[in-house]
Amino acid sequence: MKAIGEARPASPRRRRWRQGLAAAAAGVLAAGTLVVANVTPAAAATVDTNAWYVLVNRNSGKALDVYGLATNDGARISQWTRNNGANQQWQFVDSGGDYYRLKSRHSGKVLDVYNFSTADGGAIVQWSDGNGTNQQFRLADSDGGHVRLVSRHSGKVVEVQGASTADGANIVQYADWNGANQQWQLVRVDGGGGEPTPPPPSGGSGCGKAPALSSGTHTIQSNGKSRQFILRVPANYNNANPYRLIFAFHWRGGTMQEISSGGTSGAAWSYYGQQEQSNNSAILVAPQGFGNGWGNAGGEDVTFVDDMIRLIESSLCVNPRQRFALGFSWGGGMSYALACARADVFRAVAVISGAQISGCSGGTQPIAYFGLHGISDNVLSIGQGRSLRDTFVRNNGCTQQSPREPAAGSRTHITTTYSGCRAGYPVQWAAFDNGHMPGPVDGTYAESGVTTWTKGEIWRFFAQFS
Repeated sequence: MKAIGEARPASPRRRRWRQGLAAAAAGVLAAGTLVVANVTPAAAATVDTNAWYVLVNRNSGKALDVYGLATNDGARISQWTRNNGANQQWQFVDSGGDYYRLKSRHSGKVLDVYNFSTADGGAIVQWSDGNGTNQQFRLADSDGGHVRLVSRHSGKVVEVQGASTADGANIVQYADWNGANQQWQLVRVDGGGGEPTPPPPSGGSGCGKAPALSSGTHTIQSNGKSRQFILRVPANYNNANPYRLIFAFHWRGGTMQEISSGGTSGAAWSYYGQQEQSNNSAILVAPQGFGNGWGNAGGEDVTFVDDMIRLIESSLCVNPRQRFALGFSWGGGMSYALACARADVFRAVAVISGAQISGCSGGTQPIAYFGLHGISDNVLSIGQGRSLRDTFVRNNGCTQQSPREPAAGSRTHITTTYSGCRAGYPVQWAAFDNGHMPGPVDGTYAESGVTTWTKGEIWRFFAQFS
């Protein structure tokens, strides 16, 4: 691998989807799988306070979800492809006067209008149960067995922001207009009242299907332009097994072929070593940048990633909670751009000797972040790498600190895991004694000056997320 010199997404516009839209009364379409309710969906008059429910949005078919399996106060609530996990199960706790608190089976916390907001777009989070009026909701019936959740405090209803259909989209409050994105189907999952609805596969829409993509080079249209990527599908691919999805971005002047092959460092460094480390447990993607770089003009490279995800996940079995990105130099800058713009799409990123050179649209949402940088980098200075790291130290609520870094000439590296970070959003920082390259020269290397610790530490960082 050669070292060459470098030179929360905005909410979609609200779509006033009217009730004339067709809606499924007996089931919902989630992640390409028709989930049929075998019992009449619970409504305002029939909710059982002893039961656990999955709340499925009428517009998107996705479930109300504690994002990232968080357990802390203030953790955001999102929608996600239904998997019947504990973080998608809710119990209605009676507050009296036909109002209820919605308690998460995963965290034990309840839905909460953050900071007692009365504004349209006020965030819905989870919080310790104080039985406050901002934690109490009335169920209002819509047609087809769907309900709306009306806040006792604000009088507004719980909705998927901007009528999004994406995994990770925010849940907020908004004035009640009975939109499809404000309507929820309550599906009982504890076996009461008849047989429970079986959960869909935990993976995306490509699960359970014959693979529609194979290893090799693929061409797609994105933003009206022809784009290419190399795909590596695990040996003995199993369409019932949701795989990790890892994007590896090349450096300035690099190519997708060098990422796929490992370049001058050989096969052990294919996809920055993640092919070897993942051992057939991940689907790997090496995209090609325009002009062998990642200028991301107008966000076109982020859109390219969106388009690849849609194609790959409709064609292969992917776990949508296990999307990762990494890259060196300009590829690191592209990975950082995704951390900024798609924190609700990717679970974690690793930025090797990167800087803010592909933009940062958003950059306010938490995402698991691993930064690696050489102390003597004279192309993209370590100060630039620290700045990227500190963005997510703040976003992830970590305790500010000045991590130890090795001395020049020490031929070592020091990895620091930040303390105090929000559950599920760690930040790691690895500083190494070298310049602009993917790893240090520490006396143990055997791969053209690139050591094995880099790929191993990145893989362990990614692999911690189940």
